[in-house]
Amino acid sequence: MASIHYKDLHQDIDLEQDSGTLYDRHELTTREMIDPSTRLRRAILLNDVLLVERIVRNNLKLLQNPDFADKSNTSLHIAASHGFTEIAGLLIRYGHDVHEISRNSDHNTPLMLAAKNGHFEVGTFLAKTFPRCIPYSDKAGLDALAMAAQQPNSTALIPTLLQDPDFPADPHVKDLDGNTPLHHASASGSLKALRILLAAGANPLAKNNYDWTPLAYSQTVAAEVYFKNLVAEFERRKQEGAKENAEREKMRAAGLRIVEDDGGMRTPGEADEDEVIGDALKRHWSPVERRRPGTPGSTRTHEWGSPPGLMGHVRTRSSSGD
Repeated sequence: MASIHYKDLHQDIDLEQDSGTLYDRHELTTREMIDPSTRLRRAILLNDVLLVERIVRNNLKLLQNPDFADKSNTSLHIAASHGFTEIAGLLIRYGHDVHEISRNSDHNTPLMLAAKNGHFEVGTFLAKTFPRCIPYSDKAGLDALAMAAQQPNSTALIPTLLQDPDFPADPHVKDLDGNTPLHHASASGSLKALRILLAAGANPLAKNNYDWTPLAYSQTVAAEVYFKNLVAEFERRKQEGAKENAEREKMRAAGLRIVEDDGGMRTPGEADEDEVIGDALKRHWSPVERRRPGTPGSTRTHEWGSPPGLMGHVRTRSSSGD
């Protein structure tokens, strides 16, 4: 083995030549000296499950590993924001967020970042693992439901948030600007989110701090018509359900025996929230979907508080969540 040594202008580099291959010892030493916290973040970003587990197992104190240069995002924040479900599960098995839900400098939880970035799979996993964090909100007053409504790719996460038995998301909750999840769904052009939220009881007439309803943020005229038709449909179903309930009460008062279908006949007005949302999902995730023309765009380029006619963006064709 021949050893070659020369002096550079900035540093001494010791090179070894073996079978025509040069190795920079200084470079190898630098790699070996990389801080474990940095190596852990890199391993998570590479989605290298085995490497992450090895680093965590040998450095348990670095499990959460907040990055103060990046809003204090923890290991679970990074995994959730990139949609790495397997790594998220690994971190939780080692105790991440078991005692307290981690939040970054914006008060975002890992669940919020998953919803915000359209990763419904890891979002669903986190919502079911730590349901107590579902109602949490960030500095702007946005919760995971509002963020899922903003992102069409997270629409499939909305039913999970609404249906949790202990900590269900509130479809009426408002952020600091007074916007409800329905405002965000309308502005993002997520048609499925609109239907699911309306089925869950969201108020289409709710006004934000600027006196605008969700309808005002429709991205196209066709989307506005679509929204109006949705509201009319749910109002009609509610009235039909109320009318049928009244007739049934009259029949009971008259002493008539009411024969119900198997399992009892229930109307949309009587159905509980879970069944209504489930029905909405069946309609919209069916193999043969009834298409509607002219739907709003999925890009969020609106400014809250600006009149609908003055929104400075090009209206585009929307995403229905497919």
